[in-house]
Amino acid sequence: MVPGPRSNGNRQPMVGRVRERRILGDAMALVEAGGTAAVSLAGEPGIGKTRLLQEACDEARELGFRVLAGRATELENEIAYAMISEAFEDAVRSLSERKLLDLIPAELAELGRLFPFLGRSAAAATAAERWHFHRSVRSVLQLLAGHAPVLLALDDLHWTDHASLEVVAHLLRRAVPGCLLVLTHRTAQLPAGHAGVLGRAFQDGALSAVELGPLSLPETADLLGDVVRAYRLPDLHEECGGNPFYLQEMARARTNAAIPDPATSGHQVPALVQAALRLEIEAMSPPAQRLLHAAAVAGEPFDIDLALGIGALTSSETISAIDELVATRLVQGVESSAGLYFRHPLIRRAVYEQIGYGWRRAAHGRAATILAERGADPSIRAHHLEHSSAVGDEKAISALAEAGRSAARRAPLTAARWFRAALRLLPAGQSDARGLDLTIALADALTSVGRLRESREVLGRAVVDFAEQAPDADRARMLAMLAATEQGLGNPAEGRRLLNAALDLVDPGSVEAASYRLESAKSNMFCGDWEEAVNIATALMETARGHSDRRLSLLATAANAFIASTQLDTLRLRFGVECLEESARTLNTLTDSEIAPGLLNGYNDVMLAAVVFERWSMAVDHADRGIRLCRATGHDQHMADLLHLQAVAQLMRGYPEPALGIVEQAVETALLLDNPPLTAITEATRCWVLSLLGRTEEALAVGARAVRIAAEAPRDKYSHHPPLAYGAALIEAGEYARGRELIVTRGGYGNLGDVNPTTMSPWMRALVDAEVELGDIAAADRIARQMQVVADAAPMMAERVGDALYARARVELARGRAQRAEELIRESVLQYDRSDTAVYAARARLLLGEVLTERGETEAAASEFALALEVAIERHAAGTATRARAARARLDDTVSASDPHHLPAVSVFDRLTDRQREIVGRVARGMTNRQIAAELFVSEKTVEAHLSRLFAKLNVSSRTALAALAVADSVRRT
Repeated sequence: MVPGPRSNGNRQPMVGRVRERRILGDAMALVEAGGTAAVSLAGEPGIGKTRLLQEACDEARELGFRVLAGRATELENEIAYAMISEAFEDAVRSLSERKLLDLIPAELAELGRLFPFLGRSAAAATAAERWHFHRSVRSVLQLLAGHAPVLLALDDLHWTDHASLEVVAHLLRRAVPGCLLVLTHRTAQLPAGHAGVLGRAFQDGALSAVELGPLSLPETADLLGDVVRAYRLPDLHEECGGNPFYLQEMARARTNAAIPDPATSGHQVPALVQAALRLEIEAMSPPAQRLLHAAAVAGEPFDIDLALGIGALTSSETISAIDELVATRLVQGVESSAGLYFRHPLIRRAVYEQIGYGWRRAAHGRAATILAERGADPSIRAHHLEHSSAVGDEKAISALAEAGRSAARRAPLTAARWFRAALRLLPAGQSDARGLDLTIALADALTSVGRLRESREVLGRAVVDFAEQAPDADRARMLAMLAATEQGLGNPAEGRRLLNAALDLVDPGSVEAASYRLESAKSNMFCGDWEEAVNIATALMETARGHSDRRLSLLATAANAFIASTQLDTLRLRFGVECLEESARTLNTLTDSEIAPGLLNGYNDVMLAAVVFERWSMAVDHADRGIRLCRATGHDQHMADLLHLQAVAQLMRGYPEPALGIVEQAVETALLLDNPPLTAITEATRCWVLSLLGRTEEALAVGARAVRIAAEAPRDKYSHHPPLAYGAALIEAGEYARGRELIVTRGGYGNLGDVNPTTMSPWMRALVDAEVELGDIAAADRIARQMQVVADAAPMMAERVGDALYARARVELARGRAQRAEELIRESVLQYDRSDTAVYAARARLLLGEVLTERGETEAAASEFALALEVAIERHAAGTATRARAARARLDDTVSASDPHHLPAVSVFDRLTDRQREIVGRVARGMTNRQIAAELFVSEKTVEAHLSRLFAKLNVSSRTALAALAVADSVRRT
């Protein structure tokens, strides 16, 4: 049901809600100015949420907004993207072909899944890649908002399907400039998942929450007018608790003498309202009653022909029944739709509950039959089949299974519902292959949305139910799936036990057995039993070489490479490098069908080892193939890991912009998997990338969110990553004490000694920077010595060696030993170049420039600063570029004090960040704050904040003075 189109001139003026309307008005003003806003309106049923939303839609239209509106319904909340489809269909239809071409082809193809009239279609994606569609919806909003501000009004969010909720969550996380999102929901009926989405948005400052309370007595008098006598008004107000819907229904009923006075009817208002509706319905003719009941079964908006078929009305009864039904005003038409709506969702619910069980079940059956005759998709028929089919109904089982498979990749939670429904219809005692397939499909669907506990329950029951009938290989597969679920829930010991049980069911020499053994080895490693992990992996590699089995060899060598990469022993590390190279060669000889899906675990191990051993190009190249194979086989967890590792590899080799795009995909995938540990890790890496890009405020916000998620999630094997990345970002931003505390304590969850030392180098380097800046040189020296221990044990890891040299150089410079510092930092630059970590080499050159400046070699220092700036600009590392400009400016100040003609003057604008220079350039071109905000995709308030800082930094007092200074600088440069 659509709040906007239902607006009409017959509605009485809005009563009360002054504060709420002011909040909505302020949000509209912000959005009109190019900003973003989101507001949730919450309250009990009938309190007036929809009415207030309608009022907001009307006001927005008067202000020139484009209004998109959708509404969820209680009895059809399993139809994927129903609310989003309703809100966006007319807007998408209205876009001309030329406008549609403003969207990239992939976005159009994604939209084509939901809107077939576009004539496009997308290739199948994995379940966790639903974010592709979410981004496409966001792109449509951006396109619309480019022409006029947009109000996206979504009513009754508590009933929305899970797929639509995911789109809402995406739009809250990535708000569109020029778009106002207004949501309504019932306070006490908000499911936990929905509440989590809104709670996170509120916590992040992306959502304003408004609670609607009861009307006051004077407002009740305004609402009811002369319908109720003044002396009865206080009793009615008290009886209905100031609830507008109940007030109007009760007043309407009493006016018609339909029910007794409150004094004799108790204090259960919903029961009174239902009694009033019952009497109203009983006054209707039998055909009209049957049509009303059929309408409640048909859905909203209901197709009148479908309702007539469900009600089994004769042709002679049809017209009079329709007229009578509309005349009661229990249902009403909408100008933009051929369907009919109930006056209020509570009325539909009351009617549905009043239908007898037998008639309702038969009605759903008739609906399913009619829809099948029309050729409707199983996903449309599934709701009616679920409520009408009997155990053993083969056609219903097949249709529900088909509906589940159809929904699995775009709406896994809906798919889980249909798989459960199909399983319930299987005859008792039939634990056959079909039941096993449905059970595994159900577990996969639940895992895809992070329902690990539910998945564990399903798999645990299936292991028992299919103990006799299922082949050993299938039982082993279920045990392995159950083990992965336990590990995801933070129970590696139980995962190890289940994997050992799976091993007893398969051929010891098979690839499946090898895979289970290696997963068991990793469980041992994460449980602290390193020796057992190494023994299992080594023995398996010897077995693989003895059998000359390439697939077995890949699993064994990849696992040995990963396990060895975590050990601070030179011989083991060299062995790990050899295993990595061997596994990479084997991987290149295997076909896609040989790899996926059985060897994806091995693929993941290759990526992990490649990143630790600094084989950045190997990691990036192999990730592309691995991600493609994950998409082909639907292995979402592996894909999220591969995306994350590819982003880290791109970041380390000095390409932060591509890394950001990749890690954002990893974050979206982790969110859709509803995997908090993985979400925290990927968000932490996004913080790391943003910090290198110089987007400091955003980096700190993302880092804080990553730490918060990690603190609420089960302790994971990589739970140290969020506090370390956030701490490094704080140090980069100059908050040395906070950053140091976060790294040293791992965010309050242990100490650095618990973390794999071969992965600690970037964070230890940041920690040395912090200790030096805070003046604790002794602490910096201790950390530098720890880093040297890692470098000595891992000479093949040039980036780690470079980090250790950099840290020692910082300590030596702080102690006034410039010559020794120069020797160390020059070697550090060479090691960074050797490891192909260009941005870190540029950072080292900045330190080298400082050392040379300290020694009075200003020309050499200027050269190092220039080289660092060149690399930073080329790689879009704005943070490093800003540091390079600042270092050059300090050098110029130093030189000009002794010889003003020695070096060319540096512009004051060189000391600005890239974003500040972008704003200055647009001010010089005469653009307004609103125009700048729109062009840079930021809020107008952000532009104002930047200008305030610019005025102070450049010692100007107005936009005019800033523009004049910029023009003068441009002339001087030319």
